[in-house]
Amino acid sequence: MDREKILKYSFFTLVAGIILFFGLREAYLHVSLSLPEEQEVPANEMVETLDSLMGDYHKTRDILTIPTILNYLSKLNTFEYGKHKAAVIGFLTGLLHQEGRDHAKYWKKLKISRQAKKAVDIALLVEPKIDELLDSDESLKDIKSIDFYWGYFAATYDMRCIKLIIKTKNDEKLPKEVREAAQRSLEYNRMRHDF
Repeated sequence: MDREKILKYSFFTLVAGIILFFGLREAYLHVSLSLPEEQEVPANEMVETLDSLMGDYHKTRDILTIPTILNYLSKLNTFEYGKHKAAVIGFLTGLLHQEGRDHAKYWKKLKISRQAKKAVDIALLVEPKIDELLDSDESLKDIKSIDFYWGYFAATYDMRCIKLIIKTKNDEKLPKEVREAAQRSLEYNRMRHDF
């Protein structure tokens, strides 16, 4: 009988030990070691960082900053994304044109939002036509186009962008708000870039 009691005791101890082990393991992995929640970065700080990363790219030419840019783009709310979408697409178009379209495959594999992946897709569509667009004799028709070419300029420093924006600023046929936006953008970006 003693042997039978010892076996029963050993069996229950083993079962209790297994249950305890898995219970503690679950608690350890999911509760006690949980990382502190990320503090939400205010949208204006994300936009400033995004602008800085794009604006400083010409100095470093570090293609590895692009995942960071796409990550910041992914975190922008819909309103902020809408305001900065054209500049980011211009920037990505410039990178693809300068560095090669193969980079887009890598970027789309990153853990980024659908809106960031869509920006890469749009840049892929625009990139083959960019030289034709840059050599156009026409002025830019709207503020989003101005933003797009500033984004392209940040990636490439292609002076054709500046010429298009100056042409837009001086085109009396365009609406006043478009000409004023071109003028403001020239003044603002002259301080940030050497041209």
